[in-house]
Amino acid sequence: MSRKEILTLALLIAILPPAWAVVSPYLGNTVGPVALIAAGIYGANGNKWEDAHKIALGYLAGDIWAYAATVIMASTPFNADLTLFMTLAVLGFLAVVISQYCPSVFHMPSWLAGWAIGMLAMNLDQSTPLLSLTAQIAAAMLVGVYYVGALLDKIHRMINK
Repeated sequence: MSRKEILTLALLIAILPPAWAVVSPYLGNTVGPVALIAAGIYGANGNKWEDAHKIALGYLAGDIWAYAATVIMASTPFNADLTLFMTLAVLGFLAVVISQYCPSVFHMPSWLAGWAIGMLAMNLDQSTPLLSLTAQIAAAMLVGVYYVGALLDKIHRMINK
């Protein structure tokens, strides 16, 4: 990467993600940093615009998986450890099988990462209603893929042409 590319990337990273960090609470999103995590897989995947939609769908599927796991765990009358193990085993198995049979729809790494991100946020925030938190996580994930990831990359490429 040339000096110009490094400096323009550093400048964009210094402006776009912090702008989201400032704006997200005003938009009612308490999990704004999730966007930065979500952008990581987009970048690790080579900033490929053609994969943005399946990465985003993987994140959304993972968020739904986190919601389902949280609801199951909160309502189980059985042994908590056994229920946790079985819930994670079944949902993990299904995530891998579904994403592998539908690779043009779902990106498996973002599905699994989205699931982990969602479960972490849901475990840490017990005060926000679960559906609201699920929607906020989804929004932050989409911001991560399309704003922090794809838009930043497109602007970076345009500046460096």
